[in-house]
Amino acid sequence: MSQFFIYPFNGRPVSAQVQNGTISNSANGGAFTNTGTSVTNPMRLFDDSIGTATDFPAAHRVVMVDKGAASVGQIDRIAFFSTAQDDDGIRFFTNDSPSNSTTSNFTTKDSVDENWNILEPTAGASKRYYYMAAYEGQVNTITELIIGKKLDLTNVKLSGLEGVNYGNDTMISRGGIEFSNQRYGKKRFYNFDLTFINETYKTSLETMRDSVDLSHHKFLYYDGNEYIYVRMSDDSLRFKEVAFGVYDTSIKLTEQLS
Repeated sequence: MSQFFIYPFNGRPVSAQVQNGTISNSANGGAFTNTGTSVTNPMRLFDDSIGTATDFPAAHRVVMVDKGAASVGQIDRIAFFSTAQDDDGIRFFTNDSPSNSTTSNFTTKDSVDENWNILEPTAGASKRYYYMAAYEGQVNTITELIIGKKLDLTNVKLSGLEGVNYGNDTMISRGGIEFSNQRYGKKRFYNFDLTFINETYKTSLETMRDSVDLSHHKFLYYDGNEYIYVRMSDDSLRFKEVAFGVYDTSIKLTEQLS
C-alpha cells in the first residue's frame, strides 16, 4: 500500500508573496495585472484551514503566488481543497516573471472535485511564480492550496498505531453518575515508527519537518485510500543513530477537522 505526504515546500506564503488580479487569457495565460480586488479572500488559500473559501468570481481571475527563489526546482505536486464539486475548472500557470503567466498551459483540473484535488505538474516546476486561474467561470469553493512536494513514506515498522480520539470531557457527580461533554467529533491519529533509515531519506524527512515547522503547518497524508489533512506532533522526527549512517525515528499525526 502506497503511503506518502504532500507538504508545502518552504512553508506557506506570507501576505507580501500573494497577489490577485487578472490575466489576459485564462486558457493560454498572458499578462498579469495586479488589481488587489479581483479575487475575494485570496489569503484564505494559505491560512492553514479548510473552513473558509476564496472566491474567483469569473474567468480570468487569478491569484499569483511567489514561492521564492529557494523553491525553484523543488515543487512536484499541487493540492487544493474544495467544499463542493464545480464544473468550472482551475488552471495553473508558472513563469519567472511576476507580471506575466506562461503562454502555454502548466496544469489543469477541468472540473473541481469535492474534497482534495491533486495535480502533478508536467512542466514549469522550475519557475518561481505560480498563477492559479479560474478559466471557465466562477469558482468559489476552494479553501486551501498547497504548492509543494511529495514524500513517500518508507521503512514503516508494521507495529505502528492508528485510532480515533474524541474530545470528550467526562465528569462524575457525588452520586457516581457520569456526565460527558463532547467538544468535537472524531479525529483520527497515526503513529509510525520508521526504522533503518539511511542518510538520504533522513535528509528528506528533515526537509519536510523544516518546511512545516513540525506542528506549525498542516499537510496531507495519503494512507493508500484517501487524503487526510493532518498536523505533526512536536516530538516527531527525532533521530537515533542505531548504526553508522543508519537511523530510527517516529512520526505522530493527528487529523485536522478544519
